[in-house]
Amino acid sequence: MTTKTTEELPADGIPEDSSEVPAAEETEVADTEAAVEKTPEKAEPESSAAKPRPRRTPRLSAGLSRRLIVAALALVFLTAVVTAGIQWREADRLADQNGTEQQVRDRSADFARALLAYRHTELDATQKRIRDLTSADFGNSYQSAFDGLSEVITKYKADATATVRDVYLNGLDGGRAKTLVTLDSEVRSTIGVRQVLGTKLLLELVLEKGSWRVDAMSTLPADDETLTKPDGTVEDPSQKKDDTAETTDPQQP
Repeated sequence: MTTKTTEELPADGIPEDSSEVPAAEETEVADTEAAVEKTPEKAEPESSAAKPRPRRTPRLSAGLSRRLIVAALALVFLTAVVTAGIQWREADRLADQNGTEQQVRDRSADFARALLAYRHTELDATQKRIRDLTSADFGNSYQSAFDGLSEVITKYKADATATVRDVYLNGLDGGRAKTLVTLDSEVRSTIGVRQVLGTKLLLELVLEKGSWRVDAMSTLPADDETLTKPDGTVEDPSQKKDDTAETTDPQQP
């Protein structure tokens, strides 16, 4: 007769060596742990308080940008207009000044020619030209001197021509001006032929009734002066004259 030995269990019903797990169970646990290790961990979202916020660059609205561009262009245009206006005014001022200076030069040249160019048969026209180019005071002084000189011109049948070389503006101040006129002249008469080269007239002009007129005159020695007599004899009349002389007379024959 066979007797079965019954293994007694502890009172709690759990085998004493509970750490021993069947091989199949150990394999299943290992696979589960491996799968857990391979599963990527989800990053926990950072707190919004800890995450720095990017700085935002302020952007101009399209309408404001257009207004700023228009304002900049308007400023550039205004600057150009102001600069051009200044330049135009300066150009006008210089043009006016140049025009005035030219008027003074022209009047000085006209007077010098009228003074030293004449015909003995047209003395009345000569006097009128000179009176038209001179101030009232200077014209009256010239008329007194010319009355006596006209007799000499008529007596010797003197005819004169004059060529202006240059007119130099020595000063221009408001309604007054000073010029130096250089010219050559020739007088033909019964006495002979008188040639004067480099005659110098110092003129003072005033603006009278809107026109420049000669108000005073003085003369400086000429560069060269000769008198050829009808017989061919040549003299130098300048040796008989003072170095400088102030006069209102036209050139004598």
